[in-house]
Amino acid sequence: MKRLLLLISAMILVLGSQGAAGLDRAHAPFPTQTAASAATRITARITLTVPHDDTELVVEGKTIPGRGTSRDFVTPPLETGITYRYTFTATWQPNIYTIIIRNRVVSFRAGEQLRVDLTVEDPNDRVRVSYVPTPSDVAEEMIKLARVGVTDVVYEPGCGDARITIAAVKGGARRGVGIDIDPERVAESRVRVKEAGLEGKIEIRLGDALDIQDLSAATVVFLYMGDHFNLLIRPSLWKELKVGARVVSHRFAMGDWKPDATVSINSLDGLEYELHLWTVTEELKRKMNGADAR
Repeated sequence: MKRLLLLISAMILVLGSQGAAGLDRAHAPFPTQTAASAATRITARITLTVPHDDTELVVEGKTIPGRGTSRDFVTPPLETGITYRYTFTATWQPNIYTIIIRNRVVSFRAGEQLRVDLTVEDPNDRVRVSYVPTPSDVAEEMIKLARVGVTDVVYEPGCGDARITIAAVKGGARRGVGIDIDPERVAESRVRVKEAGLEGKIEIRLGDALDIQDLSAATVVFLYMGDHFNLLIRPSLWKELKVGARVVSHRFAMGDWKPDATVSINSLDGLEYELHLWTVTEELKRKMNGADAR
């Protein structure tokens, strides 16, 4: 009997030891899995070249501080084996009246080191131009240079206070469309159109002047938006405008698209202004169709 009691006591001690050990494992953290998870997360380094020392750089909606034309961005720790897509936005001023916004979507994986050049021009760039009104007598000369007639439909991207569009319709154009991204300018333009009694003939739109959906309806386009804007809208002018349509720009050119005429105007304000005229031709349309085909 004594031997049996000793045996039972020994079994109880063994079982109690195993139960305690099992309880410790059940409530313990999982260090092996946590370490493995941490080991799969690593950063990526992206070096960006931006157009200007004072470029504002935004990554996924977050502004990245810094100055200079070369910027380094290090991601948070990322899961390996996954392709990430980040949007980088560069905003800068090439001159006192122009702001350019350029977006670039970059695909990469954790651990990569890559370079991104944000100095390369992109058809999707966006331009914001400070409002500077064209003197009224210069606007009249733009209308003369375009030879606006009773069958013309005039469009003015970046219309400001719509003075050119209003003058063109008063001068005989069938109708006019002004587009501006600034709600204040749009409100002012609509008031001026109403005061001129032209609400039935002029439409003023709020929107980006680079996103005009019905540009093909225009027979005359008036511009005073800067060299950068002109180059961005130029492909749309070439593609959308019909043969015979005219484009008149106050001051700013169109890159290597040479104007048919350039005139200098001595304004009543005592300053000299330069105006440029282009005409869409069959040759230009054939050239564009050939480029599209390639």
